[in-house]
Amino acid sequence: MVSAADASPPTPPAPYTPPFTPTADAQVLQQVPPASDPKVREMRTLRARLDKAPIDADTAHQLAEAYVAFGRQLGDAHYAGYAEAVLAPWLALPQPGARTLVIFANILQYRHQFSEARAALAKAVARDPKNHQAWLTLATLDMVQGDYPAASRNCAKVTNSGNVSVGIACTANLRTYIGQAQQSLAMLKVLANDTPGLTPDFKAWLSGLQAEASERLGKAPEAEKHYRDALAQTPEDNFLLVAYADFLLDHDRPKEVLTLLADHTQSDTAFLRIVLAQAALKSPELGRYVWTMSARFEALRQRGSEYFGREEVRFALDLQKDPKTALALAQDNWKVQREPWDTRVLLQAALAAKQPQAALPALDFIDRNKLQDPVIESLAKQLRSSTSKPTGATP
Repeated sequence: MVSAADASPPTPPAPYTPPFTPTADAQVLQQVPPASDPKVREMRTLRARLDKAPIDADTAHQLAEAYVAFGRQLGDAHYAGYAEAVLAPWLALPQPGARTLVIFANILQYRHQFSEARAALAKAVARDPKNHQAWLTLATLDMVQGDYPAASRNCAKVTNSGNVSVGIACTANLRTYIGQAQQSLAMLKVLANDTPGLTPDFKAWLSGLQAEASERLGKAPEAEKHYRDALAQTPEDNFLLVAYADFLLDHDRPKEVLTLLADHTQSDTAFLRIVLAQAALKSPELGRYVWTMSARFEALRQRGSEYFGREEVRFALDLQKDPKTALALAQDNWKVQREPWDTRVLLQAALAAKQPQAALPALDFIDRNKLQDPVIESLAKQLRSSTSKPTGATP
């Protein structure tokens, strides 16, 4: 996610705290994935195999894919870097293969370098028009950026490439963005119940999509069931954990957020939800949590990482109580990302900053696409009421 280039970013509060120095050998500085984790063992096996045969393209691609998948699971951007390093010799070729380009595009997408990801995917489908993963990633980018006609075309190309189940899921997901969440749920239910041999990852994806569609319709009990079903399949999936944590925060259940994410503090997105939960609970330790989150954002900026525009908006608005900065960040982020949460934080920031006119592009986007979401609909109603008042009217 992208932060505003011309807005003052959140900075750790004074007084300055010097770098932490451990006082004992047994002190835990960072949790790393256990060697017993099957995915860690798989990556180590592939790494050893590639070290013995550095020009083995298939092993290199398997390892890069494993790194990307594991990094997404943990919410740890380091693994995207590991994957790119593995791919480097193949990316340096005059004409990299489609598989190389698709993996690289997924790395770029993870970093929110969307234009670069699209360029890589365009080359991939030119080389391999039946590459369903390339078309799916393009459709995903379209949905992230609010280009729903393009997403519809690219979902159809997923189906036409031969992967009918993935294409149907892609189309069903798209419908949650264009006022057809009920149809989405119906499609996903049929797909989940009538498709044999689904992998745990695919089942989790379908359940996560059903949870999102249920939330769009304001069906909280159904959404929670689907989140729990998804996490039963992939309990360590950072994306699902964060989405479910947001659901819990929306329903005033912050204690459950702390339990849910207790073992996931290494993820910056998960840690933000922990801080938001601590704020909701009025924790006496909130200042320390806020400082740590601020320091994490600063560390990301120093590494040149700008993936967390939406998260920075929430941090500035809900934790730093700085609506002006939050609005600047939200406007900049919304130029790049237009998912429902990106729209929501822009509306929230415009309301908090008492600048309803700043939300007009988002309000038009909501109307044009018939976006369904109870929270967004409430915010939009408040903003429309504010923008319709004559100049000089009493707020």
